Amino acid sequence: MAKVKELFHKIGNLHNKISVGAGLTKVELEQKFKNSPIPKEVEKAMERLSDLENIAIEASKDLRALKDVIYNIIDPDTGKVQE
Repeated sequence: MAKVKELFHKIGNLHNKISVGAGLTKVELEQKFKNSPIPKEVEKAMERLSDLENIAIEASKDLRALKDVIYNIIDPDTGKVQE
């Protein structure tokens, strides 16, 4: 079984990939339409990408809070309950 520390690191990395991917995709769309009007469906997609980016950032904050609680109970390197 993976160590608690490794699981938190993996989930944090996934949140980061979601956030960065959504942000970069939004920027790419903005660049593609910088010299022309943005179609309504693309505007809506960009709004959803912004929402996704913000949700991933919020999830990362919640993960850090959970990590702090868990690390007070379980040793992050061994997965054993702290004494």
